Amino acid sequence: MKQIISLLLSVLVSAASAAGAYKPEAGPYTVAIENHVAIELDRRDLLVRVAYPASGGPFPLVVLSHGGGCVGGSYHMVGDHWVSHGYVVLQPTHPDSASLGFDMATVEPRQMEGIIRQRVEDMSAILDHLGDLERKAPGVKGKIDREHVIAAGHSMGGATALLATGLKLENPFSKQRIESGENRYGGLLLLSEPGGNPTLPDEPWRYIDMPTFIYTGTDDYGSESRGENSRIPFQYNVVNDVPGDAPGKHYLWIDGINHYLGGGWCRAEVAPGFDAEAVGILNGVSTAFLDAYAKGDTDALAFLNRGALPDAAGARPTLSLK
Repeated sequence: MKQIISLLLSVLVSAASAAGAYKPEAGPYTVAIENHVAIELDRRDLLVRVAYPASGGPFPLVVLSHGGGCVGGSYHMVGDHWVSHGYVVLQPTHPDSASLGFDMATVEPRQMEGIIRQRVEDMSAILDHLGDLERKAPGVKGKIDREHVIAAGHSMGGATALLATGLKLENPFSKQRIESGENRYGGLLLLSEPGGNPTLPDEPWRYIDMPTFIYTGTDDYGSESRGENSRIPFQYNVVNDVPGDAPGKHYLWIDGINHYLGGGWCRAEVAPGFDAEAVGILNGVSTAFLDAYAKGDTDALAFLNRGALPDAAGARPTLSLK
């Protein structure tokens, strides 16, 4: 059932305002939500959380891929903020979601390769079936700008978004490749540094030839997670070259934040507890990235390229161009 909600989360707004980031408060659009919209694929249904501005349009589209074993709709604190500033956000529920009964603790490397392939297929399928989605969620009809589409993802969802935007990987043991021929995405937004994934090389976003935003922090997963105890005992090899003229990558670092925003998404039980200030900073800076590259907003681009957040944000966040 459609739900019309407004982002009157006072704790988020007050913390975000104190941080002084670009557009930290909820935007002018009321957020409309339709949960569990089913896109019928050949062998299964792809469930999608559809969030969109209740009025106006068309708006740029963000497809947000969830982390491994997470719930697709659990990223509303970030995704709905984007919607309030004039974006349609689609959150698919991939086959490895906990909401479908999947247990990530039991997955084996061969299974993981199949899961990754399905995830990448989902990133194209959701674009292939926008008409079907509009029929089943009629409120979003006419609101999607199909010419401005951004791939986003958290953790394993970041790896999914990387593959959907041009990263090509090869399993060094089986020599099997994972890649996508998708070319409809025009930007990449990564919620967590994907180089911390034990299957990926350092800084895999450098191989992407499009505007990219990367967010991470002090207690996010890093290269140290690739030790002997890693359940997948190899890294995929990247088989494409770093583009010679690739655009710069906007890199947001927030001191003291962990992989789950202190429980802000995916795993609400994760210590040290929900980090409202970090959510406000991330919401503001990621909105600047979207405004700059999906809407051509020159003020947003200038904010990103300055590489400096307002003094009110203190020393906690840093924004750099890689």
